[in-house]
Amino acid sequence: MKDRCIAQTSIMFKPGNSFADYLFITVTFLPLLPAMFILFQKSFGKGPLDILLIICLVGFIRDLPIHFNMLDTQGQNTLNNVCYPLELILLARLFRTTLIKPLREGLTIILVAFLSSMLTWLSIKGWENNTPGLQTLQNGILIGMILLSLPYLVRAKGLDILRSSLFWIAGGTLFYLIVLLLLKWANPSGSLNAEDKIFLSITSLIRYTMYMLAVLPGRDEILAE
Repeated sequence: MKDRCIAQTSIMFKPGNSFADYLFITVTFLPLLPAMFILFQKSFGKGPLDILLIICLVGFIRDLPIHFNMLDTQGQNTLNNVCYPLELILLARLFRTTLIKPLREGLTIILVAFLSSMLTWLSIKGWENNTPGLQTLQNGILIGMILLSLPYLVRAKGLDILRSSLFWIAGGTLFYLIVLLLLKWANPSGSLNAEDKIFLSITSLIRYTMYMLAVLPGRDEILAE
């Protein structure tokens, strides 16, 4: 069960393979880079960048104990069960404003129903339980939400789409979630081999690199209405 918990997003740091070690250390602290860039260029309070800052901090807090084995299985499961719903709420807040009103209302109903069911289940079963099924369902909801929002975002920004912060955030998040779901589908037992874990870490590296592109100066930071 511990292997299933660790395999959710990353691999615990173990000395021995220098390439893997440096990769895992880099991926561990990479979420802080776009967060610090937002703060240093005083972009906090500008549209989607404040939400991206919180998303990066939540990801860092969730994944740091996984990489360095700082929590036992139950403690890590509890942290995951707190951070994953927060990530869902933040990303939903980020992308729902790009949708037309009927889709926004439908998405709100789906999110409220899912979060209510998830919180009820965790309250009954215990927050320390591993929830791979709920996390997979959550990732599916996020993928569907981003895919729905992209056509409206492209239509709104037109040729300036590459200057949109939301475009780069959507691209990085979508790429990571699709790869994560494919790896889980290929490994239904929940345990990933060493090559898969390295590949997933590289995927995280690409994800946060695209987040960095989202916070570069000159980006359009206004949420679409």
